[in-house]
Amino acid sequence: FSERGLSDHAEVAISAGSALGTFENPGELALMLDYRISHMLVDEMQDTSLSQYELLQKLTAGWTGDDGRTLFCVGDPMQSIYRFRDAEVGEFLLARQRGIGNVALEPLQLRRNFRSGENLVHWFNTVFSLIMPLEDDVPVGAISYSASVPVPQHAGMGEASVQPLFTADEEAEARQVAG
Repeated sequence: FSERGLSDHAEVAISAGSALGTFENPGELALMLDYRISHMLVDEMQDTSLSQYELLQKLTAGWTGDDGRTLFCVGDPMQSIYRFRDAEVGEFLLARQRGIGNVALEPLQLRRNFRSGENLVHWFNTVFSLIMPLEDDVPVGAISYSASVPVPQHAGMGEASVQPLFTADEEAEARQVAG
């Protein structure tokens, strides 16, 4: 990387963490940013890694509940797919319960599904409530299903069908899907 003047995400994250210092001994950058950052938005929070949570904690270490600063986190734990990149959906669940560092979070669960027809939403609610855990499990990163509500403009729309192909080869599967 140094020969080509490049860096990767891991190096940037490690450098940022080092530049911020520690919780007990914040670096100059952390002290400077403490006065400059008033609001932060974290999108796709369900795919945040432990090192990224630590960065958030360092960036908000001096924040208090009444100082007007805000941390807004958006994510859907049922969509967490980056465990191979060290994403820890269990931390998302803990953040929802305990906040991040000194910053309390107010959880808000959105339920209205604007993307799928009413029939699909009901099918999703029926099927996924049966195959997903009944309760969240932080250590394992298991997420319980959260039912959606269809929107009126998609009433009567959408259909689902299951066509199991347990022993089909790729060509048979392609013919079945094509129709």
